[in-house]
Amino acid sequence: MNLKELLQSNDFGYYEKRLCFLLCLSAIPNAFPALQSLVNQYVPPYRCDVSSIVDNVKNETLPREIEIASDDQWKEHLLNLTIPYEENEAGNFKRSSCTRYNVSLEYLQNLTNHNLVLTEEIVQHQDVASCSKFHFEGVEVSAVTEFGFVCDQAWQRPFFLSMFMLGMLFGVICGGIISDWFGRRLTFLLFTALQFIVSFATSFVTTPALYGILVFLNGWTSLVNYCAAALLGFEFVLSKYRSFVYFVIGAGSGVGFMLLGPIMYFARNWRWFMRVIGLVGVPYIACYWLIDESPLWLAAKGKDEELERVLRKVARINKQKQKSKEEIKKLLPSENDKAQTCFKYICEIISNCTMMGRLLVACLSWCVVSMSYYAAALNANNLGGSRFVNVSIGGAMEVVATVIFYVIVDSFGRRKSYMIAMTCCAVGIALTPLAAIWSAKLVIVLSMFGRVTTSIGYTIVYIYHVELFPTPTRQTVMGICSACARIGGVISPYILHAGENGEIVAPCLGMAAVILLSVASNVFLPETRDQPLPQNVEDALKMKGLLSTSHCCGSATNAKNEKEKPSSVCSLNNVEKNI
Repeated sequence: MNLKELLQSNDFGYYEKRLCFLLCLSAIPNAFPALQSLVNQYVPPYRCDVSSIVDNVKNETLPREIEIASDDQWKEHLLNLTIPYEENEAGNFKRSSCTRYNVSLEYLQNLTNHNLVLTEEIVQHQDVASCSKFHFEGVEVSAVTEFGFVCDQAWQRPFFLSMFMLGMLFGVICGGIISDWFGRRLTFLLFTALQFIVSFATSFVTTPALYGILVFLNGWTSLVNYCAAALLGFEFVLSKYRSFVYFVIGAGSGVGFMLLGPIMYFARNWRWFMRVIGLVGVPYIACYWLIDESPLWLAAKGKDEELERVLRKVARINKQKQKSKEEIKKLLPSENDKAQTCFKYICEIISNCTMMGRLLVACLSWCVVSMSYYAAALNANNLGGSRFVNVSIGGAMEVVATVIFYVIVDSFGRRKSYMIAMTCCAVGIALTPLAAIWSAKLVIVLSMFGRVTTSIGYTIVYIYHVELFPTPTRQTVMGICSACARIGGVISPYILHAGENGEIVAPCLGMAAVILLSVASNVFLPETRDQPLPQNVEDALKMKGLLSTSHCCGSATNAKNEKEKPSSVCSLNNVEKNI
């Protein structure tokens, strides 16, 4: 009996069910740092702070045609004298957010002392100056309201969002290397702890520079544990259960998005919001004793004693007969396979045109789906209605998307499901400019439709593309793909910023075209449904797609090695078939 056969005998026992439940719980708080900008960088209505004038000019001389019955009306009248009106894109006039008349308290008070009436005609000939202080309406307190990321400093909002995405980029690259070298469990536990610690520490920043550093670190720690959790699940169960594993992880993330709305509602101060999502991590300390290392990774690295311990624990919890040390040693890879390092596997992938082609297609897909996903998710504050309800509805759409993913991915396969979901997403995005002309509610409907389809696409790429690559490089490849996804994430804030002036036709059509390009590129990839996870490059090349040609670089060598390779060599080739 090889390792696959041993784990296959467990099928989907109590241990595997418990693992899925724990991974589902671990995914819930991953939603919080991902969308923290909806709280930290929320921009309430604002205008110049002219309280020094409005609160001090006395109601002494008024034109007879102006009837001021209360102090509030008097202050409103003074606001009209100090802040000009501007015409927006819709043709409506509203009070300027960034400019004010260059008048002072002394100037207006001097007019009253000379018995001159305070009318708008008196100040309209005055110069207009930029605001130095701002008044924000409502009870929300965000980093924007504290540090003044508006008007001339508004560029810092998309910049900090991009810093978060860059942090995610560096995080997934580092996390992928750490995971493939030191294990899925260590990576999962380390970055889960760092995620909560950094979130809590962010609540104490005092300067924009320090805020930017913590935003970067929030991105760096926010996704790696999610990727590691997915691989832990994939490598612990049979191939027929892999889609279920990601279904429960994705459902946990969706529940986290749903909980984000109520947390935002009750924690209106961004500092308390960050403290809350940091303290949520305390119960997850128990994961240190409940989560075990992936048997496939242990076998690939030749960790004999640790593998024996994990297998015995799985057998004990599932109430199955435990194997002896001699039987477990027969499951381990040959010395030649142990000598194959992650770096050597990566070099072999790069030197093979088929594998490199798969990697490029996967990178494009991750970049596009991330750009679409974050453009939809981060737009929740700009939709009509309550932003808290919109966030929770978006979370519900995540759960719906995960359910749809589980239904279609095993019926249509990974590749077709991705192509269908993202094609629907492209159509919805392309129709958004037309919907904006007809109805604001229709824009919300299309936005939620786009949220569902991009969530389905995101869920599929997590399970699909990593199945195309060998176990020793799986999270490194996921890190590379996720790094490309961060590029899409870095772009998404600027897409939103470009649409703030009402010009949404070009951004929407451009996004739709790029999405369709990604859909077309996935035609060249093989289907992985019900296929065993490949343990080396030769196993990966056995999955045939349009990119698999005999003329690719390195394919002749691989074919020769395949012929010369004895059937008994590399027991790792048989590890996953029976998981």
